[in-house]
Amino acid sequence: PFLAKGAEIDLFTEDGVPATNPAIVNHFPVFSHKEFPQRRQRYDLYLYQMGNNTKYHAYMDDLIQQYPGIVTVHDVALQHYLVERFILGYRHDEYKEMMRRYYGKFGEVIAQNFAWGRIHEFIFYQLPLYQRVVAPSLGAIVHSSYVKNKMRQYDPSYRVEWINMGIVPPDLAQYPKERLREKYQIPQDKFVIGAYGYVSPGKRIPELLSAFAAFAKDAPDAICLLVGHLVEPEELPGFDMRKLIRELGIESQVIITGFTPYDQFFDYIALSDVCVNLRHPTVRATSANILKIMAFAKPVLISDLCECLDFPTTACIKIPLNDKEEGRMTEALQKLYCDREYRETLG
Repeated sequence: PFLAKGAEIDLFTEDGVPATNPAIVNHFPVFSHKEFPQRRQRYDLYLYQMGNNTKYHAYMDDLIQQYPGIVTVHDVALQHYLVERFILGYRHDEYKEMMRRYYGKFGEVIAQNFAWGRIHEFIFYQLPLYQRVVAPSLGAIVHSSYVKNKMRQYDPSYRVEWINMGIVPPDLAQYPKERLREKYQIPQDKFVIGAYGYVSPGKRIPELLSAFAAFAKDAPDAICLLVGHLVEPEELPGFDMRKLIRELGIESQVIITGFTPYDQFFDYIALSDVCVNLRHPTVRATSANILKIMAFAKPVLISDLCECLDFPTTACIKIPLNDKEEGRMTEALQKLYCDREYRETLG
């Protein structure tokens, strides 16, 4: 809708995945990506929104290679996508060539090991392979100064622009905390700490729960609210969130919502007192969740990551990824709990 103020826009998406948002379908023509090659000569410029997930972006790599345009790189580490597409798709020679092209002999050796089935996720983050989509493009849009600098350091000829991720501020009057607490049966006098998205190790949920358990000893009115799909042990062996909660003795103070519809997701942010959005390992993406939380004027704890350098410490609390992580979280929760003015000012 914002780009449409200065351009005529057609949209292309995955085949068989129809657009449903009225703000989109009522104002823009939407086509299957299979129609793009036949229609492409109508356009002055192609814009790609690229992420690290074959479920949503499987078709896009071919288009980027054949019809260069401007690519918005949401996830800098694209190895998950490319390994699934090329290694698991038995296109080993193509994968080996791209790894050799961008990472030399070392990349070629890694690619050969991957082809033999020796796949290690450490490499996914150390050799991100964003070059696959940036190199052929006319330019790239990124959402942090860190990512722009990393790409330009790799190849100064890359045309990269840092544009802040756009978040439409909500009308806070439409999200009264008291009414939402009633709707979701959360007592008004509780101090609610919310974490949002997949309930998984990558969101540092075990560390958050340990920090919360230490904090809750002196805050019996505190609740830890985990909003989103809980990754079960059968999905990720060795990760048993419910067992950890029992061992920490905080069963009565933790609420797990399960998968939450998009509108309810915002309700839960609005009814919380403090929000937590941690991440490691990271594909160096700018978190839309963090920005949405900030747009709701909530104090937020985030991981002290390179891609978060642009977030001012007057608007969030940055938690280090070292042996002090849990202790710093506990201290931050205690300060936010005891100091209402600090809590509101940070929000």
